[in-house]
Amino acid sequence: MGKCFSSCSSSSSGLDHNGKSSSETSKHSKTTLTQQITEVSPPYEKGTGYLKSDISQRDTLQSHAKLNPPLNPSPDLAKMPKASFSESKAQKLFERYKDASVDAILAEGTEKFCQDLGVNPEEFIVLVLAWKFEAPTMCRFSRDGFIKGCKAMHVDSVQGIQTKFVDLHAEVRQGSAFKDLYRFTFGFGLDQDTGQRTLPIEIAIPLWKLVFSKSQPPILERWFSFLLESEIRGISRDTWQMFLNFVETIGDDLNLYDDNEAWPSLFDDFVEYEKMKISEERERTSRQNEDEETYEV
Repeated sequence: MGKCFSSCSSSSSGLDHNGKSSSETSKHSKTTLTQQITEVSPPYEKGTGYLKSDISQRDTLQSHAKLNPPLNPSPDLAKMPKASFSESKAQKLFERYKDASVDAILAEGTEKFCQDLGVNPEEFIVLVLAWKFEAPTMCRFSRDGFIKGCKAMHVDSVQGIQTKFVDLHAEVRQGSAFKDLYRFTFGFGLDQDTGQRTLPIEIAIPLWKLVFSKSQPPILERWFSFLLESEIRGISRDTWQMFLNFVETIGDDLNLYDDNEAWPSLFDDFVEYEKMKISEERERTSRQNEDEETYEV
């Protein structure tokens, strides 16, 4: 997204299914995302309200209320603005950031939008907002997706969107919502103007870091090392989607990996690579111990 996420211009990448080098190589001009993630305060606790009574007399109700204050009261809730939505206001909000020549919010508008929201473009919350606004790719918010997102969140102003940050963080901590966000992230990183179908590795790694920034899988950094050392040039949609299942299945124990299952071949290569490294490390440690024993004798 301009200075936000990328330069918004790239060329399609000639990669095979597993993203290895091919004769048709091309450079993708999107810059990598930073890893800094601004933490958001935890969700508010909700009170249960006053106890109900079937007594109709007004004075009796007042007495009942005094004797039965709210359970787990939260004074912050009273300060929170009531949710409201006006489509005309949401349209005006879109117009504020819309590009002059296209009916969409592009790089410059996205950067200004982030500034007004008081967030860095590399923050996790910006990815979540892009998901909510159904952004087809970096640097682009369509009018329809933006208005639908505002309506779904019941907001029509910058301030209204800001009040939803806590709720959005809480929402994507749920398994089904996070899986949807994860699947969305692959398409978000593609340059769809050129028909790109494989995510360049210089975009895939930062996006993995971003989408997993709130809960990083134990093997993530080792996965990155493998990709870079193996000179993998890009990631296919199938590999991206299956990686979430992969990390959920094995955790930090590669022995749980079953190569007889229908995993992408790149995962087979990674597990073999890791086991070889572990074996080499054990041999090196063993030789060091033998050398130390020999020296002591």
